[in-house]
Order: sequence, then C-alpha cells, then structure tokens
Amino acid sequence: MIVQELHRYYERLVKDPDCDVPARFWGKEKVGWRLILDRDGMLVGADPLMTDDGKKTRDFKVIRVPEHQTRSGSGFLPFFLCDNVAYLLGYDEAKGVGKRQASAELHREVLKECCDEGALAVLRFFDRDDFDAHLPEGTAEKLHEAQGFVAFGLEGQRGFVHERPEVAQAWMRHSARPNPDAVWGHCSITGEHAPLARLFPQVTGVPGAQSAGASLVSFNLDAFESYGKRQSYNASLSEEVASNAGAALRYLYGSLDHRVRFGDTMVLFWTDRPAEKENAAVGIVFGGVSIPDVPASERAEEGEEVQQLRKTLENIRSGRSVEEYDLETRFYLLGISPNAARLAVRFFEVETFGRILENYDQYLQDVAMDGVRTTSLRVLLQQTAQLGKEENIPSTLVNGCFASMLTGCAFPSALFHLLLSRTRSDQAGNDKFDLGKRAALLKACLVRKDRIMGREERGLSMSLNRDRTDQGYVLGRLFAVIERAQGAAIGDVNASVRDRYIGGAATTPARVMPHLLLNMQNHLAKIRKANSGLCNFLEKNAEEIMDLLNDDVSFPRSLSSEQQGEFIVGYYQQRADLWKKKSKDNPPADETVDQNGNLEEE
Repeated sequence: MIVQELHRYYERLVKDPDCDVPARFWGKEKVGWRLILDRDGMLVGADPLMTDDGKKTRDFKVIRVPEHQTRSGSGFLPFFLCDNVAYLLGYDEAKGVGKRQASAELHREVLKECCDEGALAVLRFFDRDDFDAHLPEGTAEKLHEAQGFVAFGLEGQRGFVHERPEVAQAWMRHSARPNPDAVWGHCSITGEHAPLARLFPQVTGVPGAQSAGASLVSFNLDAFESYGKRQSYNASLSEEVASNAGAALRYLYGSLDHRVRFGDTMVLFWTDRPAEKENAAVGIVFGGVSIPDVPASERAEEGEEVQQLRKTLENIRSGRSVEEYDLETRFYLLGISPNAARLAVRFFEVETFGRILENYDQYLQDVAMDGVRTTSLRVLLQQTAQLGKEENIPSTLVNGCFASMLTGCAFPSALFHLLLSRTRSDQAGNDKFDLGKRAALLKACLVRKDRIMGREERGLSMSLNRDRTDQGYVLGRLFAVIERAQGAAIGDVNASVRDRYIGGAATTPARVMPHLLLNMQNHLAKIRKANSGLCNFLEKNAEEIMDLLNDDVSFPRSLSSEQQGEFIVGYYQQRADLWKKKSKDNPPADETVDQNGNLEEE
C-alpha cells in the first residue's frame, strides 16, 4: 500500500506545472564541479559548485541529472553525463582506465545519433587521451581529490550538456528502449504485464543511512526470498512503478514542507489531492503549536497560518463548523528511519485532516497542566532521553507516541516507565521546566489509559484536585508540602528533600514518609517563629491531605507503577498550587501576599 500511494502521488506531481519533481528517467543529484569542454573535446576548465567554509561539511549544488542505478558488486557501472571523476576522467589509480573506458562506451551508445554540438564535444572528449592537457595549473590536482559527482558544460555557454534538448531526447530514447534481459511479470501495483524492477531506487541524503543511498524495498538474504526469485523481483514491482515511487520518496525527503524529524525517524506526509493549506497546517501541528495556553499578547506575533489553525481547533473543540479547511482531505503519514543501506518503515497511517486535528486537540487536552506551556510531542519526549538530547530518544518510543498522537490510542507503556525511571535517577533537577513536562506526559498516559478502560470519571485534571483520594496522588501532594516546609525553614540546600527522597517516597512510602513528616514538624516550628501565617497555611494543607489517606494504613509499603505516576502528578500540581500567586484582594485567612507572590504574616 505504501508503494501504491507513492506511485499515485508521483503521477499527480508530474502533472503539476508548479512542482519541480523530475520526470521519469531523470533525478536530482548533488554536483560538486562543472567540467568545461571546448568544441574539440578538450577539458579547458572546471567550476566548483560547492561552498567550502573551511570545515569538512560542504554544500553541493542539487541539479536535475539523468537518472542512474545503484552501484553494487565489483563490475563497472558508469552513469550518463553525471558521474564521479574516476569514471569520467579516469582519476583512479587502481581501475581508472577500465572505468573511463566503460563510461566512454555508454556515452557513445547514447549519443551515437545525436548531432548536438555539446554531444559531439563529449564524444571527442572520450576519444582523446590528452583531454586534460589544457587545464589551468592546479585544477587537475583539485579534481583528483574531488568528492561527489561532476557534470559537463560547454565552453561559452551556460548550463550543462545533459540539459540540451537533443541530448535529453537521446537519453530518453536510450532509457525507454526495451531491455532484452528484462524479467517480465505482473506488477503487484498496476496488475499490468511489464518489465519488473531488479532494484528499488535508492534515496540519498537520509541522515544516518549510507551516503550511497538507502532503499525502501530490498531483499538481501535468501531467507527473505521465495519461489526462486532474486532481489526486488520478489516484490513484483514494474520498473515504472518502482521509478515513480522512488522519485516521490526522494521528493518528500527533499521537501521541508512534507517532512518533520522525530529523533532518528523522519515523518513524511502527503495528501490525496492538492491541499496546500491543509498540508501547511499539518506541518505546524507536527512542529508543535500551543493552542489553549498562549497569552493573547503573544498570539498577535503568530503567523496567519498559526492563527487560522488555532481558530479551527477552537471551533472543533466547541462544536462549531469549520470553513477554513477541507476536513475530508486524506493524509498519508509515513515514518521511516535509516538502517544502513535500507529504510525501516516505523509506521504508516492514513487519516483525514479533520481526524488529525481532533486527535491533536485531544493530545493537547491530555498533556495540559497548570504552569506547563504546552509544546510539541518531540520536545516533551526529550524528557525520556539521556542528557535531554533528541537524538537519544529511543526510536521505538518515538514511533509509538507519534502514532498515539495521530490516532488517539494509548501511549506506549514504555513511555510511562521510562519517565518514572528518569525522575528517580535525576529527580528532574537538570532544568526547572523538566518536572512539569514529565508530569504532563505522565498525566497524559494515565488519562488515556482511564479513557480506554472506561474510567473517565476518575481521570486526572490539568490543575490540583483536592478531592482525589488515590493514594499515590495524595502522597505526592504531601511530599510537596514537606518540600515547601523545608525550603521555607532552611532555604536552598545542596541536596533538598526532593533530591534525596523523591524516588523512595514514590516507591516505598512507608519507609520514607514517617521520617520526612517528623522532620517537617521541626521545620514548621522554625517557620512559626518567623512567619506564623505561612506555618498555619502549610499545616492546614498537610492536615487536609492526611485526612484523605486510609485510616487503617496511613502509608502503604509500596506503590504500583500507576500510583507512582499519580505521585509525580500530585506532587507537581500541589507544588504549583503552593507557589501560586494568591489574589491580594482575597488572601487566605491569617495570611498576606508579598510582591513576589509569597505568603507572609500580616
């Protein structure tokens, strides 16, 4: 189904005059040098097409070139008019002569009936042994070290030889000629009897894949083959379908408007019809746009597309009609990650635009948390990675979470357990925003699990729920009060109560909480001498929370993983509530609020 949809997409692209996707038998390649020939076939110069800032990384110019196959094995496989210097110039100490001879035979075969002056210059070039005798001093040395591809140009004229109309027609005739050695069969996509593709076209420029390219369809072991078929003949794809699908895949990879990267997974998306507005909106959604909690002052700085998308999501949430977009536009979403010379398909989803927006809005509601700026899933998932780096996010976790955001299904259980593990190991202390982001993701996992199991009435809310009696949630709230008391009594310390005890309090509260409560009494006694209002406030919160615990067993010996998640959520929400700036017009009893929002004695 993936290849079929890519094939259909390509057929639509080639009909679009505004799209620069190459036609069949043509592709795009990064070219580093333009070799300049005179009419006699002499190489008289070479223009560099890449930018070099002194570092190893170079930017080559991407141009349309004759399509070439993938090189494999030990034989010679020359490319037409765009190749490396080993084939076109013979600059290879080991096999340069053989490679240039093979390239000469290909060009003579393609251009034998072409009378274009550029084609004749190329043929004369391959007839000469002294082709580089007129090169400027130092140019030959640079070409010997040239990386990537080079292409021919004609002296005194712009562009490349392969772009000249007669040369292009000669290449098309050569490529379309019947291959006597072709394997014929019924294409699994079109059903037509046609020559089958031996290899699926490779995609170059995929981060993490081989520089030579990676293939979506391949069979590299005997165990993957059947009925005596070899390589991609097992897929039974016609040469035309394979070429079209490969071209569409390369186009999507090269278009910033049709891709977004999550860790090592590249998400490619396209539509079943021309839909520029809808495609841009999905790109914004995947990139992360905060809908419910952006201040009105900041909305004025947003682009028109973001404002329109925000309005649409608000209309969907309130049940109003949507006129800005076509909600029935169908999107194809393909997640691919590199695997050496192959592309591993992580997921493939087909959803309407309206359904994508509904599920994204549900995701925003699930991760909504007081004091946490809603952000993209990609940013939130960095909380699961070592050092908080995106490249360290497990690809399997990315794929499952992305599919969950798209379809509204439950988040992977691995996400929940990894968040708990990271919190126990680093106490969410590397960045002041880490705790809120982790609590938001943990809440989303619990809320979705409750929804799927039909327990929506006990779902967590985005703000503190003082009536919630789940033991994990209540103990998390109590831990936040203990931490607040310590901070008010002794200020900043090298290792706070959270740094030392949050892991133990969330897993084995019976061993940790009694000791922490005893210390809290000492802290409250110290606070009472300096700020009785704050002391009364903390005592009132502690008593209210203790009343919610089970009378028979105040502190359970252990908490389940689900209760540990509730602990972190309850802790964060209570902590945010304790530090929330109270209204000066209606402060709590026996308390006032200073200019920083802290409680102080009247």
